[in-house]
Amino acid sequence: MHFVFWHSYLMFHQAAYIRELANTPGNTVHWCVTQALPAHYRDRGYPQPDTGRIQVHVAPTPAQIAELATRPGSVQVFFGLRGFALPLAAFKASRGAPVHRFLMTENRYEPGARLLPRWLLYTWDALRHRRHLSGVFCIGHAGRYGGARFFAACGYPRSRIVPFVHVVDPTPVPRTPVSHGHLQVLYVGQLIARKRVDLLLRAFSQLDVPTARLRILGQGPQEPVLRRLAAQLGIAERVSFSPGLPNAETVAAMAGADVLVLPSRFDGWGAVVNEALMVGTPVICSNRCGASDVIENGRNGYVFEAGSARALRERLRQYCEEFRWNRTELAHTETARLSGPAVAARFQHRLAQLLAPQQTPPQPAVPGTATPMVKR
Repeated sequence: MHFVFWHSYLMFHQAAYIRELANTPGNTVHWCVTQALPAHYRDRGYPQPDTGRIQVHVAPTPAQIAELATRPGSVQVFFGLRGFALPLAAFKASRGAPVHRFLMTENRYEPGARLLPRWLLYTWDALRHRRHLSGVFCIGHAGRYGGARFFAACGYPRSRIVPFVHVVDPTPVPRTPVSHGHLQVLYVGQLIARKRVDLLLRAFSQLDVPTARLRILGQGPQEPVLRRLAAQLGIAERVSFSPGLPNAETVAAMAGADVLVLPSRFDGWGAVVNEALMVGTPVICSNRCGASDVIENGRNGYVFEAGSARALRERLRQYCEEFRWNRTELAHTETARLSGPAVAARFQHRLAQLLAPQQTPPQPAVPGTATPMVKR
């Protein structure tokens, strides 16, 4: 099969399964991007992903776009059509060609003041684009705040919206038991209002485990506010702040923690969840994180109601009192479930579902008309 992926850059959260598709006999895979890796990701220590046998096209010309987007019988995957110039240009070039077009997108359901204007914009997109699409791969699909609900409300057929995930390559870390003599809770991410690190500080301050420690790994404009809040809550001595680290060191920090918490008000996905699970560290995340799709309460972590410090505190308490796991087994299970080969297989399975002929429901007989006789 012939695949063409259209992204704004070589996404390290997509590369593993696209590379695996390219390794599959009979597949030809092209990956077209505006740039290899944006500077702000390089500055945060992210490496350019391994593309293996993928045929990569950086900043393709209009002629190249037209040629790749119209190859007969090809599967065209556009990562976002709003605000992404290259995927939108390729989508427009592909219209009218005998190809299979798919939108891939993160969940956009962010409750609050932004929801209505965002819904109007994406409804307008659906009115223009849905008739040209064979389906939508939705990253962060399930639940009350999931992308399936949002994109169906925008006008995409619910039956053509299928769940998908972000994926990361496994990072080798020592398989040594965690033994620091106290509970270590870890947050990894930007220090911005949307991430609700303040909620984590409040919940942590209410946790009746005086030996617990909280490490906040990241940087951003909220850091001074969060430091003051930790002092006001009387937990400053039990909370440490560390600047961002290169990706390998960040994953090593995850492997050394007891539990990772992602308390975001909204996250389209949250790849730190994948990274933590794949090194055997359970995760507590809010139900407005797309990555909550991969959390199974009590097995690999917990999901809590976004915005509720009480709910997060209760999940932390549950973790301390009830959660039992084997780090090596969890790492093995989650790596097998979330790594490139598994996600490539999931992608091809969902693709087959969407390309299968749709069943036309039988039409009810119109009153007053005769039913045709069937000769036997």
